[in-house]
Amino acid sequence: MQSNKFLEKAREIVKRDAPLFEILMEFEKTKKIRSKNRLNFSIDKTIAMNFRKYCRENSYNMSAKVEQAMKDIINKD
Repeated sequence: MQSNKFLEKAREIVKRDAPLFEILMEFEKTKKIRSKNRLNFSIDKTIAMNFRKYCRENSYNMSAKVEQAMKDIINKD
């Protein structure tokens, strides 16, 4: 019985923290930890152009701004 509880808890942790375990698996292979993930998606050309201009004029890092917006959306829900 104790073994079943352990396995259930282990599966729960792996499911909950899947991204962390993926990072650890990558570290096993490469001996490097990358904390960033490159994404590829499409954005309206005008919005992208205006956002790039806005970030440049205000000395913002575009990736950091997008990442913060994503965090805000996740935490709001």
